[in-house]
Amino acid sequence: MNRREALSVLAGGMGGTVAKSAERPNFLFILADQFRGDALGADGNKQTITPNLDKLASGGVRFASAYVPQAVCTPSRASLLTSVYPTTHGLTDNVYGVDTVFTDKRYRLTPHYPGLLREAGYHTGYIGKWHLGEKNPEVFDFWNGYNSQLSHWLGARDESPYRSDVETDEAIGFMERNANRPFALTVSYYPPHTPYVPPARFVKMHAGGPLEPAEYYAACTAIDHCVGRLLDALEKRGLGPRTMVIFTSDHGETFGRRLLSSNKRVCYEDSARVPMLIRYPDRLPAGKVFEGGVSTMDLMPTMLEAGGIRVPSAVQARSRFRQILDGKLGWSEPVFQQNVTQPKLMGGPHDERMVRMREWKLILRRFRGREAPPAAGIELFSLADDPGEQADQSLQPAARGKIRELAGMMRDWGRRINDPVAVELAGQRLA
Repeated sequence: MNRREALSVLAGGMGGTVAKSAERPNFLFILADQFRGDALGADGNKQTITPNLDKLASGGVRFASAYVPQAVCTPSRASLLTSVYPTTHGLTDNVYGVDTVFTDKRYRLTPHYPGLLREAGYHTGYIGKWHLGEKNPEVFDFWNGYNSQLSHWLGARDESPYRSDVETDEAIGFMERNANRPFALTVSYYPPHTPYVPPARFVKMHAGGPLEPAEYYAACTAIDHCVGRLLDALEKRGLGPRTMVIFTSDHGETFGRRLLSSNKRVCYEDSARVPMLIRYPDRLPAGKVFEGGVSTMDLMPTMLEAGGIRVPSAVQARSRFRQILDGKLGWSEPVFQQNVTQPKLMGGPHDERMVRMREWKLILRRFRGREAPPAAGIELFSLADDPGEQADQSLQPAARGKIRELAGMMRDWGRRINDPVAVELAGQRLA
């Protein structure tokens, strides 16, 4: 049976063409919070301990240059759900004390993947950190989430259940209950977000090692352990081959070592780049590395295409499903990011925009208020030669052409998605 024959035309309210039930994958979307892109063994970090995530990568596709649309929780998560940039959906900072952003008229959060999958016949669920409101948003069939800032432990550290372990138990139960029908489950773990308080057995694995802070990387290993349990549960029920498993994060972690950041919110790799893995044995090849730039916003249209569901015209990202099937894994287009830097740090918050194309990354800033920090409004890095972004090349005479090239990409993108800050900052470099 070819792909066209595997599709049936079933009209859905928010969706469109939907694949036959027997051909559709299940979805297990695993989201971590503040998990750096280089905190994976599969990413080349030989000191970290992530055997289950490395196995997931080797069994599917690892995206080597995956970026979040904005490096802070709420905006990034809203963009994951809707596949539009923060300036489009309207959530450009974290939210607290609101019931749900989905009924707030200030924000534009439809269409979204939970609704599209639900209307296409999937049984949907969400477990864990949400950070889009204090109450059930009523967009999933099953809900057990919370906004933010709960303890990583249900009681005293190492004397009570670890919240991520409890959430893993619940996720396994959900998959077992729904093994005989299409399901789409999102499991959102709070670690390795601060505070770094993982179980002692994982801390011991990293004690005396070269990675600092050790407890951060121990928290990554704790999440890896939970991922392994989820993957084992899929295999036990025979669901592995027909389940698309996704792992990513809402942003990285700078450990306060970057300009204008105490832990995130900036365009440097530490904060901006995240792990992104997709495994779907029935359809996608194993052991592939997608080197080209992608956004985590690409996950929604990729899921929809894999499920045979029409991608809404409103999305501002693209499916990578066909590219993977065709083996087109290199750079074909630039990737962009919007940021608002750390409040109260160096006169912040300030506006940042980023464009990366192949090895080159351009960061542009607009400083708000009178207190401009002692920082450049422009930085240019060659990540092939300088992956740690230590050598800004923006003042080199030979860099002028590259700056204009990248600024032109940013201006065109800003116009396309109606981001006036991007247009303004890029225009200054093209004048």
